Amino acid sequence: MRGANNRTVKSMNRTAALQYIRKQGQASRADIAAYTRLSFTAVKNMIDELVSYRLIGEVGYDESSGGRKPLLYKLKADRFYAIGLHLSVSRIHVAVLDLEGRVHAHYETATDQDKLRSDAIVLQLIGCIEEAIRLSDVDRGLILGIGLAIPGPLDPFEGVVLSPPNMQGLAGVPLKRRIADHFGIAAFIEKDADLIALGEYWHGAARGKQNVFYLDADIGIGSGMIFGGQLHHGSPYGAGEVGHGTIHLDGPRCNCGNYGCLEAVASGIAIERRAGEELRRGADAPYRESYLADEKSVSLYTILEEAGAGNGSGDGDALSKQLLLESARYVGIAVGNVVHLLMPEIVIIGGTLPYAYPPYFEHARDIALNRIFAAFSDKVRIVKAELGMLGGAIGAGTLVLEHFFAKDVSEWADMEPPLQVQQ
Repeated sequence: MRGANNRTVKSMNRTAALQYIRKQGQASRADIAAYTRLSFTAVKNMIDELVSYRLIGEVGYDESSGGRKPLLYKLKADRFYAIGLHLSVSRIHVAVLDLEGRVHAHYETATDQDKLRSDAIVLQLIGCIEEAIRLSDVDRGLILGIGLAIPGPLDPFEGVVLSPPNMQGLAGVPLKRRIADHFGIAAFIEKDADLIALGEYWHGAARGKQNVFYLDADIGIGSGMIFGGQLHHGSPYGAGEVGHGTIHLDGPRCNCGNYGCLEAVASGIAIERRAGEELRRGADAPYRESYLADEKSVSLYTILEEAGAGNGSGDGDALSKQLLLESARYVGIAVGNVVHLLMPEIVIIGGTLPYAYPPYFEHARDIALNRIFAAFSDKVRIVKAELGMLGGAIGAGTLVLEHFFAKDVSEWADMEPPLQVQQ
């Protein structure tokens, strides 16, 4: 038992040291000794072992505090790779990340709307992953796993998509198993907004924060939460569906079946619906004639473009701007409610709407701050997401890294025999 306990403690210390180097970017033996409270000799042996497995390497010297300059170590970024896929109603993004979470290769394509109506969408996802691997030129034996960022609701533990309102073809599909079986490697699945939050936590606007709320304003409305540096699933899962909280008592029916959801009044789908209502009432817009001839000719992207998407200027179509700012108002109210309920350190707003139309974020932020208790409004930061439209794929790949960095070194997939470290 004593030997088993010693092995367990050694494993935990080794994992903690590797996680510390990952979090800090680079660290010296003294840094790791201070963090783990282990002796310098124990840390030296542990570092030598991690070097022997090619997981870390020397990166230079730190500034001296009086004696010899301490040697710094960092992850060997090209030792292993992780794949992250983000499926949305309109686009599929796949990113191949190195061990430090940097994007090594990226593939993007439009979501096949016909396939979304059946589980044929799984074949498109497989094809996208295959293409990303081909573009990356990465040895498949170095791929740790595949992370999947999929609109909820879903069961992340069983790996089954439940009933996504805008993706009926995935309802009940055991997507985690299907992907794992095809590629023969580990697969992981989480709600897309949760993984965007995870990506922002490690690589974006939430770096250094422990309690994070993320709201995704896109074709749909999603949200994800991190508490104490960990994804918050609820009990057992399903937390964070702010998009399906009621915000308009007499509002329109949502694709989820309820009425007046935030998604039903503020999403890209809602903006498209509202544009049609206004145009049929006689409102003017540059796309009015096109819409009256063919309703499908006008999409959210048409509205964003006419509003002056991306330039933040005061020019642009009045109706389009009105509809976008109306959506931002509802999102701002929802964010204010979340702050009063959870009081996170930081609220991040991302998705197509704030990326494509900058005044959207500013309006949502101002509405939220005006509705938060004055005593609290200066204690929470409301910021725009930093990772752009790749946030979901980066977060999905980061999920794979999270799982593998939590393992003991000896458990890592297909680990090559260790090198002899020069003494």
